[in-house]
Amino acid sequence: MTKIKILIVDDEPLAHSVLEGYCKNIDYIDVVGNCYDGISALNFLNKNEVDAILLDIQMPDLTGLELLDSLKHHAPKIIFTTAFTEYAFKGFNYDQVVDYLHKPVRLTRFIKALERLKKLLMLEREHQNLVAENSVETKIDQAPNFIILKDNKTAYRILMSDIIYIQSWGNYLKFFLTNDDIKIIRKTIKKLESELPEQLFTRIHKSYMVNIKYVAAIQGNQIIIGDQKIPIGKSYIVIAKKVIAGI
Repeated sequence: MTKIKILIVDDEPLAHSVLEGYCKNIDYIDVVGNCYDGISALNFLNKNEVDAILLDIQMPDLTGLELLDSLKHHAPKIIFTTAFTEYAFKGFNYDQVVDYLHKPVRLTRFIKALERLKKLLMLEREHQNLVAENSVETKIDQAPNFIILKDNKTAYRILMSDIIYIQSWGNYLKFFLTNDDIKIIRKTIKKLESELPEQLFTRIHKSYMVNIKYVAAIQGNQIIIGDQKIPIGKSYIVIAKKVIAGI
């Protein structure tokens, strides 16, 4: 798991020492900053991203609650640390608040709060990944499943799934299809690239585009499709490996 980036905000140096000492005992925590007032915390957060703040409530100039109000919906997760119990109930009115620790903070209670934070962040990241995957699947489902290829007075309706790869041939394109058929039309590969869904097709060479699902292997600077070996251009090798092989 990626380490959780923590900012400690407290006007008491002793509190920083205690909390930072606790954090050193937890291998998934990384303390990325220490701020001693709310204004400094705002400035820090404007320049740095953190996953959570260990936040004191009663501070001069800008209280922890006022800092949270200033951040609004852009606040990271919050674990309040305070000696003033009466503020705890106000703190839990905010969606970002994960837990409340009463000073002096005990190590066992601190670990429990951090475990709660870790589980919450993991659930949110899993949800974000799921949403991203569904978004890609939706784009694929919504994409047209065919392309119209015009040759003089004839217009061919070709299923995307029937196109194995495309080769540029001067001002013409050769479409190699699953039924061993070849269609030749007048069009540039650059124009075609903007018409085909990037989730299904990728450019691997100045003269070639391939249907990703038919790629059997990447062998050096070549794509293997069936018994065909198609060259990968030097300027396309990185993106080809990333799109096709995820490397």
